[in-house]
Amino acid sequence: MAIQNMVAGQKLNIINPNLQMKYSKTCNYCGHKITAYTIFLNSCMVAAFCKFTEKYLTRYGASLKKGEIGLSNAQYTNFQNLRHFGIIQQFEKGGRWYLTSLGKNFYFGKSGVTNPAGHLDGETLEYTHEAWKTHDKPRKLTYIDSFLPHQYKQRTEYQEEKNSKQMNLL
Repeated sequence: MAIQNMVAGQKLNIINPNLQMKYSKTCNYCGHKITAYTIFLNSCMVAAFCKFTEKYLTRYGASLKKGEIGLSNAQYTNFQNLRHFGIIQQFEKGGRWYLTSLGKNFYFGKSGVTNPAGHLDGETLEYTHEAWKTHDKPRKLTYIDSFLPHQYKQRTEYQEEKNSKQMNLL
C-alpha cells in the first residue's frame, strides 16, 4: 500500500513498512524491481468472506462471479486478497470464485489460517518461500471467531432447537 506525500511540490510514494517485506527481486527481462508484501486478515475481509460463503453454500457449492457475490468495488478488492490465505480460489483471471476445503473449515471454525499471508507479483508466497525469512514478525494461526462479534448458531443448532420445542409441545 503506497502512501503519497508532498515534499517541495513533488509526490513521494512511501511504502507502509508493516506491509512490505525486506525481499525483492529484479525481473530478468525488463529490470523492474518486484517486492514481496504481507496481507493481514481483518474484520472487513472476514465479513466479505462470510457473505461469499453464505451465498456459495446456499447455492450448494456453485461458484460465484464477481457480481453475484453482492460486494461493493472496495469490498471486492479486499475480498480478492483472501486467495492468498487459501480460503477461496479462482482458476482463471476474471473467472468464478470457489470456496476451498480450508475455507469451509475456516468458516465453520474448525480450522485457522496463517496470518499474515504474503504475495510477490500477485502470486501467493508459500510458507517455505525465502521472502518469509525477511519478515520480522511471527505468523500465527487465526480463527474466524476472533473477528466475529459473537458466535452465530449453525444450521444444525437451529434444527435441534426446533426439534426440542416440538417435543416439549407433545
